[in-house]
Amino acid sequence: MTYISAIGTYLPRLRLSRSSIAAALGWLAGSAAGGKGARSLAFWDEDSITMGVEAARDCLARPDLDPSAIRQLVFASTTPVFHEPQHASFLHAALRLQDDCLTQDNGGTVRCGLLALHQALEQAAPALVVAADMPLTLAASTAEARSGDGAAAVLVGTGQPLLNYLGGVSIAAPMIDRYQVVGHEAGVEWEERWLREEGYMRLMPQAIAAALHRSGLSADAIDCVVMPCPIAGCAPAVLKASGLHKARLASTLALETGDTGSGHALLMLAHALEGIKAGDTILLAQLGQGATVLIVQVQEAIAAHEANLPVQLESGIAEDNYLKLVMFRGQLAWDRGLRGRTSVNEALSTSYRYHESLLGFVGGRCRETGQVQFPPSRLAASGTGYYLNTLDSYPLADIGGKVATFTADRLAFSRHPPNCYGLVDFNGGGRLMMEFTDPDAANLYCGDPVRFVFRIKDLDERTGYRRYFWKAVAARPAPESPSH
Repeated sequence: MTYISAIGTYLPRLRLSRSSIAAALGWLAGSAAGGKGARSLAFWDEDSITMGVEAARDCLARPDLDPSAIRQLVFASTTPVFHEPQHASFLHAALRLQDDCLTQDNGGTVRCGLLALHQALEQAAPALVVAADMPLTLAASTAEARSGDGAAAVLVGTGQPLLNYLGGVSIAAPMIDRYQVVGHEAGVEWEERWLREEGYMRLMPQAIAAALHRSGLSADAIDCVVMPCPIAGCAPAVLKASGLHKARLASTLALETGDTGSGHALLMLAHALEGIKAGDTILLAQLGQGATVLIVQVQEAIAAHEANLPVQLESGIAEDNYLKLVMFRGQLAWDRGLRGRTSVNEALSTSYRYHESLLGFVGGRCRETGQVQFPPSRLAASGTGYYLNTLDSYPLADIGGKVATFTADRLAFSRHPPNCYGLVDFNGGGRLMMEFTDPDAANLYCGDPVRFVFRIKDLDERTGYRRYFWKAVAARPAPESPSH
């Protein structure tokens, strides 16, 4: 029997209030631009790849898990950064997985994350499934306010079982409720009634019945249903039509984050586990050119399960400036000034040669002195002299550090001024000049603890190419300060 052993999540810090969207666009779109609550908003240096890396790191953070056992890595997204190269290869490098790990990208439907999970659960090889989206929507559309940015990751087939897989089904159907044509900046949605009647009220009960049959369970055996559904009042009707009278609906997180696309079913599952007990049975479902329904049973390991999602929800930063959404998405042209016109022209051969350092954030530790340095080289320097070929690989991404020096620069170009940078002392030795990121980066002090995150380093506006590297963020929400 295959199983899920860990679930990780990632939410950007910013929470754009829907009232601010209404204030900016209500004159044009009326109620379509507003609503209650907030939607998660990725920072300027975040995209589906960086969010996927953070969700995967959260998933693999348990000390009893062995990432070297992972034989397959699948990255699922409906908002890919590149047509080419493969996104999963970036995650593979950043997570420092084994070279013989099969990497694959999935997309084309909002349920691509659940499809990848279904495939992993039906196989024997240990797999890591990562789903991340930051939907690009048209201004003043209903989808703009309803959507959110985020990621989730699931580890299958290695480690202690958290959720045993009982059975599932994926039904394909050429029912299109939204589409995005190559070369067009955003998707187009069809009417809500079509999605409700043909999708949720016909296809979904059909898929649920098939999954129950395959798992050998009755409808009364389901305790909780996790099903993203953007239509108000539709989810309870699906449960009624499917005979799931005893099941409770998991929160859609609509008010807290919005619909995060391909990873939202997994994000909802992680949230639902907070109030679940061993023995409970969960039905996980998602619609999108058909439907996928998976049934899992909670195991005893749930008692020791610790999730970061509550912290991620609570540490959100309220944002009421709608322009940050369109600016960060590149939907609004603006004058970057002389300092912002430098092109990114990275030698691809060089980036490959040093990919362990640039993507995996691997430094070196001298066998003779214990001194840590980044980037690694053949020559290790210390206060007592130089040593040749004495550096062992030393991963830095998870060790954290402290701010040694701090500068908030308003003259240097930044997509979210000021440009914050300074020296960071690694825990255990070593020092590096790094960028500080996240909306509250300017609130950092010297001596504050930081952790490291995988982010966009540079964006080339001409070619669309982007470079990735690691940056520092506050290990806890930094206190507000009037000055530095």
